[in-house]
Amino acid sequence: CRILGSHGKHMKEIAQATGAKLRLRGQGSGFLEGDERLESTDELMLCLSAQDWESYQEAVRLVNELLNGIYEQYCAFCGKIGGVAPHLEISMHEGPRPGSR
Repeated sequence: CRILGSHGKHMKEIAQATGAKLRLRGQGSGFLEGDERLESTDELMLCLSAQDWESYQEAVRLVNELLNGIYEQYCAFCGKIGGVAPHLEISMHEGPRPGSR
């Protein structure tokens, strides 16, 4: 997965730089949740937590940089094969999700 990087390289780099914890969850993440051990039906999301505001803000900046780079690569790929890249954007939600425990 381009988001995680080879052997989690991208997530490890962000975690080491900021002390943040990063967790990929939702459809396509491969993470099995709860006693049922099922992948969530939520959209794919990257959950991020940090010990302090400064670390959190830096982790958000690094995640945005990573995702925007992936989006640029994907758009270039689509153009290379003669396709049209879909509109991609980062959607951010802070705090607990509705319905989460």
